[in-house]
Amino acid sequence: MQKRTLSFWEIWNMSFGFLGIQLGFALQNANASRILQIFGADVHELSWFWLVAPITGLIVQPIIGYYSDRT
Repeated sequence: MQKRTLSFWEIWNMSFGFLGIQLGFALQNANASRILQIFGADVHELSWFWLVAPITGLIVQPIIGYYSDRT
């Protein structure tokens, strides 16, 4: 069975959807800031916590996509 080639707009729509998912994770992290402060996180370092989910998604999702295409 031959794989179907995705058009630019299909890839764009998938990427835009993944961006929405990552922004949702970032919002969860932003709302967790108060909890992190309770546990001792410095208020000036909280932006690093907010960036973890989107950056992780940028790294992990292409890897998972690559290997899932080979299953």
